[in-house]
Parts: sequence; C-alpha cells; structure tokens
Amino acid sequence: MRKLSDLILLVVGVLYPFIVYFGMDHVSTPLFGLILGALWLVRAPALMRQPGGRWMLGITLVYCAVLAFGGEEHLLRWYPSLICALLLAAFGLSLKFGPPMIERIARVTEPDLPPVAVRYTRRVTWVWVAFFALNGTVSGLLAAWGPLSWWTFYNGILAYSVMGVLFIGEWILRQRLRRRINKAPMDGAATRLASHPWVAAAAGGYAGKVGPGMVVALSPSGRTALLRHGRAGVVNELGQHAAGDDPLSTPMAWRFVEQLPEPGETDALLRAPLPTVATVTSERREDDSYVLELVLPLDLACFAEHFPDAPVLPGVMQIGWALDFAATRLGTPRTCRAIDALKFQRLLRPGDTLRLTLRHDAARGRLHFAYAVGDAPASSAQLRLETAHA
Repeated sequence: MRKLSDLILLVVGVLYPFIVYFGMDHVSTPLFGLILGALWLVRAPALMRQPGGRWMLGITLVYCAVLAFGGEEHLLRWYPSLICALLLAAFGLSLKFGPPMIERIARVTEPDLPPVAVRYTRRVTWVWVAFFALNGTVSGLLAAWGPLSWWTFYNGILAYSVMGVLFIGEWILRQRLRRRINKAPMDGAATRLASHPWVAAAAGGYAGKVGPGMVVALSPSGRTALLRHGRAGVVNELGQHAAGDDPLSTPMAWRFVEQLPEPGETDALLRAPLPTVATVTSERREDDSYVLELVLPLDLACFAEHFPDAPVLPGVMQIGWALDFAATRLGTPRTCRAIDALKFQRLLRPGDTLRLTLRHDAARGRLHFAYAVGDAPASSAQLRLETAHA
C-alpha cells in the first residue's frame, strides 16, 4: 500500500501542473486539498521515521488543509514552490549537519565511499540546493503574477527538463570520476597504508564494477579504532591515508580481515559480499549439548548499520543464528513461536571469539542457547519451537 501511495504521489507531483491547468474547471479546490492530503497521510508512517519527515509532513498537511477549507484557487499554484522549499531545506540542512543528502543516497549502494567521492557528493548536493532555490523562486513568481499557461509550462515541462539535464550531466561526471579512480594503481596506496598505526598489513586489488579495493589486516590499535569509530570512520581515515597526495588513489571497496589472503585471492575477496554470519572455528558435542566456537568477522555486514559509530551484534541476529545452527546440527525447526528467559549481558563486537552452547529439549519442544566470551556470559534464552522433534 505504501509503495503504491508513493508511486501515486510521485505521479501526481509530476503531472500536478497539468492536473491544475485542465482540472480547475472540473474539480473544486477543496477536493484537490483533500486528495493531496490523503496521499500524504498514507505516506505519514514512512515520513515519521525519516530525518526531517515530521516537519515536512506537517507543513504539507497544513497546506492541504488550507486548500480544503479555504477553497482559494490561486493557492493551488503554490504546491511546486512548497515542495521546492521543503527539498531546499532538507538538502541545505544536510550540508550543515551532515552527511550531505547526496552522500546518504550514494551510501545506500556504496557504503564505503572514499574521501574523493564524499567531496564529490557534497558538491552535487550544493548544485541541487542551488536548483531548488532558483526553481522555487521562479515557480513562486509565476504563481503570484504569471499567467496560468506560463506557470504550467514552466513547472510541467521546463523545470523537469532542467532536472533531466542535471541528472544526465551528473551521471556523466560521475562515470568519468569512477573511471579515473579505477585506473589508479593500488600498490602505492597499500604501501602508504602499511605505515598507518591502524594497519598491520594491506593488499590492493579490484572489486569488479565497484573499482579498486583494499584488503586490510588491522593492528590492535586498528581494531580498537573499529570498535570506537565504526566501519565508516575507519574507512574514511584509512582512505585519506591511502590516497596521499593523489585523491584518486583511494580504494572504493574495503575488507577488514584477521590476516591477508593469498596474493591471488585478493580480488575474489573484494568481489565477494560482506559476511553475514559468524565463522565457525570448531564444534563438538558435550553430553546433551552442542558447542560451537565462533569468531565475529571484523567486517560482518550488519556492523555497518548496527551501529555506524559503535558496531554491535544485534540481539535478533544472535537468536537467528542459534536457530540456524541448531537446525543444521540438531535437526530442530528454524523458527520459534515464543522466547523465554531472554538475557543480554554483554555486547558482542567485531573480532570477538564466542562460544555458542545449544541444548535441545525434544520432549518440551524447546531450544536453549547461550553465548559466552571466554567465561563471561553474553546472552541466553529458551526458544519455544514451532514443533517438537525427537
């Protein structure tokens, strides 16, 4: 439902000038306001979770209410200017408080943006700030004093044409920048990284379409930095050090490991996705229990988001791993219907060595799990399984 409403709101936004131009004689202004407000209300749950979403939703709903209860036709023309003002505020404030809006968008697909790309996304954000300011001003002037036909032509055709030119131009510049980065050799970057106190060893390679990459074995101080600053902080620091005087010699992909792979395996490691599960180093049966020794990879995928500045293994993932490991070792179901006596006693961080103890009570249909770091308990619970297995 939300995706459908997002699509409808996008289509309405694009066609809005023409809807106003051709619909003013057939649809009343209050009805315009009610329909527009309803679409924004459907999007409300998603907007409430986004930075700045509350005030964006509030302002647009006030505007829709003014349309619905005021009924002034000329107010319909101010919707494009309102949206431009909201986008101008969102992009502009992101430049002040960070990270810039374009950087946030870019990190969705490329979490490990190098410093040169971060600077590029900041400049692109400034371009869009300028566009929204200019576009909103022109749209507002036409809404206040221009003929309806001029307002429709500008907001429905000319403004989107300019946006298209900006999108295409930015894409061309981005591809040129990517090609220049991809041609930069990584040998020099690896040599420079070796002198950084956070790095025990480094090897450069290529991560396919992503571009050049770096596999880094972190030193003890580097592992501490990873715990304190998160993956993004370490990547930013090491990226600047790797580039030296040449900002293009910055790795686009990063892997943090306990020790470097064999020389011929570096590229394969860089192309592989980040690990999503702990590494099993040994496993054994102990009486009625099954014990696994695990190591949390330094670049476990979930650490990038949970949390960016202080990576911690999510509790839900600990439960999921227990179910998955038990399913393959003990033949139990992969799902549970309830959780009893759940305890989280210690944070699990990148590089931790864990002991996972599993005990299946087939008669009661329960799976008990317990994680520990050395002798210190980390988490435990009793899971009521969907079905009992003998």
